[in-house]
Amino acid sequence: MGTDLVQFLLGLWHNAPLMAAVTAILVGQLAKVPLHYVLYREWDLHKVIDAGGMPSSHAAGAAALTVALAYVVGPQSPVFATAVVFAVIVMYDAGGIRRHAGEHAVLLNRLAMELAESGIAVQAASTVREGERLKEILGHEPREVVVGAILGAVVGAVFGKWW
Repeated sequence: MGTDLVQFLLGLWHNAPLMAAVTAILVGQLAKVPLHYVLYREWDLHKVIDAGGMPSSHAAGAAALTVALAYVVGPQSPVFATAVVFAVIVMYDAGGIRRHAGEHAVLLNRLAMELAESGIAVQAASTVREGERLKEILGHEPREVVVGAILGAVVGAVFGKWW
């Protein structure tokens, strides 16, 4: 059993597309802290685990996986084609649907605050507790998705060629 686990872990380690995707996601998440500092002049280590922000680690991971697969299995492979479709869906979701859900959360939070300030009691339609706010930063601006995709493509090319 011990050698099987070692072989399994070594197989993961030598899987260039997987390592590219994981690395791009980690780099993208870690980059959010210094980029936030440059923009707002405050350190916020919580950005490492936050959704949203610059760059999109979703886009970075999907792009890294796709580009590394292009090197490993070739662009004619059905696996590569699947990764392209997956990357497009992930990026569309990160920059579109999830971003709009965050915008809706902003409006709902504002509405709830205004209702509370006016003294109107509202029965909660969900499990959100009184005074709790919906998470507003869920998705990405288009530029955050583009920067994440570029970061991922670079990481994917490096891993695809040299891992």
